[in-house]
Amino acid sequence: MKIRYPVFLLYLLLIFSCGEKQKPIPKTGKVSITGIELRAAGSPSGRTNATFQWEHVFNNQLQLTFTESSGESFNIALDPNDFSTAYSIDLPFGTYEYSGESNAQPISTSLPVSVSGQLIVDNAVETLTIKASSDYGLFTFSKSNLSGSPKILEPESGVFSSTSDFYYSYVKDDLLLKAELDLSNGNSFRIGTASRGFTHQHYQISSSATEPVDTFQPNDFEISAERLILGESGYPANLYPYQLAELNPATNETSGLQWIQGRIFSINDSGNSAEIQEINAETGALVRTIKVTNVPNVDWEDLTASPTHLFIGDFGNNAGNRTDLKILKISIPALLVQDEVAADVIEFSYPDQSDFSGANVDHNFDCEAMIFWENQLHLFSKNRGDGQTKHYTLSTTVDKQIATLTETFDAKGLITGADVTPEGKHVVLLGYENQGVSSRCFIWTFASVSSSVFSKEGNQFFLGSPASLGQTEGIAIDPDREVTISGERISFGSLTVPPKVFKVDLAGIFTP
Repeated sequence: MKIRYPVFLLYLLLIFSCGEKQKPIPKTGKVSITGIELRAAGSPSGRTNATFQWEHVFNNQLQLTFTESSGESFNIALDPNDFSTAYSIDLPFGTYEYSGESNAQPISTSLPVSVSGQLIVDNAVETLTIKASSDYGLFTFSKSNLSGSPKILEPESGVFSSTSDFYYSYVKDDLLLKAELDLSNGNSFRIGTASRGFTHQHYQISSSATEPVDTFQPNDFEISAERLILGESGYPANLYPYQLAELNPATNETSGLQWIQGRIFSINDSGNSAEIQEINAETGALVRTIKVTNVPNVDWEDLTASPTHLFIGDFGNNAGNRTDLKILKISIPALLVQDEVAADVIEFSYPDQSDFSGANVDHNFDCEAMIFWENQLHLFSKNRGDGQTKHYTLSTTVDKQIATLTETFDAKGLITGADVTPEGKHVVLLGYENQGVSSRCFIWTFASVSSSVFSKEGNQFFLGSPASLGQTEGIAIDPDREVTISGERISFGSLTVPPKVFKVDLAGIFTP
């Protein structure tokens, strides 16, 4: 019999094909990525009639990875700034974790994000808005009354990016941003503040209170807005402390500060031991304690230093009845290496005080501020009666002296500390208003002093409330014109404010 080969081959093919198990074709879905949504622990509250709504700027390249439960992964690249056309990726049906991250430097022109979420693909078409978070904060400055972009000084030097209305930058959470602002009136000043993740910190410089206020519609970031109104001096009335830290309880009644060779020292006032504390100005920690062996602490109130000696002002005089005012003089080489030191004593009195009865509570013979300048000691009184300060001078000679009254200045409050820049060009007075719970802490700055401290007009800047800063008592300026201020523990009824240390940068106000 003749075999017909085509029929035979078809027969063999049917036999083998029936023996193999048919493999199913996997189902796939087309995933359309239509947007990005920022998320945080809380949702910002709404605001009506806002002037602006901030649109974030992202890095224009984000690699997104979809990882299926089996471990297989699929990638797609997209631009988070542009979803005018959806991005599509075909994925087999299944459950996926998606992730992606855009990295950046501590200061960035775009918002670094971390993207993560879950997706179940079980339809032919899926739509996805990717979920993102960020540990960066946003800073914006209104362009009004600025001559140009603020200069970024810390955490690294740079400039802000720009939109039509604002200068801006993204900064990693908890880093200190320090910026110098050049005003259109020719003045400059510095702002220092810590970045807060998922927070938009906005600053507006206004030439008057009648200028419109910038307002932002909350979208994702929390909004914190500060408006700085320029005064007659052409500077804002307020400066913003930064690096606020609690001091060690051993310095609860800190009353003076002094930098010496890159180390900072403090003292406590009346009712405390005759000790000098070396502290860490960044953390408030106690570094070491130095005992003064031969002179008690009647009421130590301020520190100052010459190239060779530290001076302690034992001239606190709350009742106005002291007849034992003195200044301690201690060798700096001994202070830096010894745990115990002895002090020489300068005794003095005021030429204009005749009443030592202590009956007048509003007297003008308390003192808590002192500087060493032009080879003399300069004292600034804390006038309880009229809110002024009297400027006295003394020699550094160890002797009994009568102070010389040189000038008087209306401080508009109680002066509690003073310092002079290391080259002797600029002077700062520290104090607070005597208005109870509504009091404000302040500094007075006197630039380019010459024959007398008050020969030129000073500028007063408010720092905040004693309820947050403590009772500001100690002040010290470093060579970069950054000011360290300490506030002693204070109580308002049931509220107790622990001792604090913080900083303010005066380099923009005090030019070299």
